[in-house]
Amino acid sequence: MSSSEDDDIPLSALASKRGILEDESSSSEGEAEFVDNDNYDDSADDDDEEFVDSDIDDSDDEDDDTPISALKSVSSPGTTKNGNKKRKATVSSCKPDKKKQKKKVKPASIKKKKKKKKPSESSSNNKSNNNSLITVSSELYSKAIKGKLIQHLLCRWWYAIKWPEPSTLPESPPPNCDALDGFPGVYVHTSGAEVGKIIDYRDKASCPNFKNMASKSSQELKDLLLKAIELQKGKLIEVEGKATKTEKDLCALEKWVRKINVDKADKESKKVLKAAGFSV
Repeated sequence: MSSSEDDDIPLSALASKRGILEDESSSSEGEAEFVDNDNYDDSADDDDEEFVDSDIDDSDDEDDDTPISALKSVSSPGTTKNGNKKRKATVSSCKPDKKKQKKKVKPASIKKKKKKKKPSESSSNNKSNNNSLITVSSELYSKAIKGKLIQHLLCRWWYAIKWPEPSTLPESPPPNCDALDGFPGVYVHTSGAEVGKIIDYRDKASCPNFKNMASKSSQELKDLLLKAIELQKGKLIEVEGKATKTEKDLCALEKWVRKINVDKADKESKKVLKAAGFSV
């Protein structure tokens, strides 16, 4: 066989021929050799059969079947069998494209529809609520000078007004009654069928309350307040001495009262009460 014909023979064929020759030569020698069956360990063969190398590449068997002439055409390890250059496989990144990711669309918030009140209903409700809070005293106290005079006078009225008048009171307590300490003209039943019942003989028409003070003029209120401040300061000095904080506050209040224009105060109070729908 010539060299050109040998080039076309596959490697597997050459390997088989070589194996035949080696078997023939080894068979003659093997007959003469003595094999000790007793010392032969079968476990080695079992281990060889059980051992499997998963990393063995079977691609070499395919190369054995290729002709030698085809192997000659392989110019370099960087080329394919046909002589073309191998291209490096590009591995795409596993990271997901943020641009292609679908944006989660939040569901539109459901807004509760509020029932709109009719203007007539809302205005009427506001008026009713405001009317329940507004009183004659609140209007005068907050918006009129006369109301401030009344407020300061009611805090110390006992210095300027003597009430109740002793002449209007009974000379002795009623039957089955005792006088209530600190409240002249007031008695309480201590025996009989009406135990605990209170009897009040004080004159309500001259009582120092807001209603009776509001019926007075600003001039009368001014005079009464100045009298009460003067007497209060005298009692204060007797108990605590001079130059106390309370005395300074009373002096400041007295200074403010003396500057009041009583005519303007009366006109102002009438306007305030009229605007609020009240009358005294």
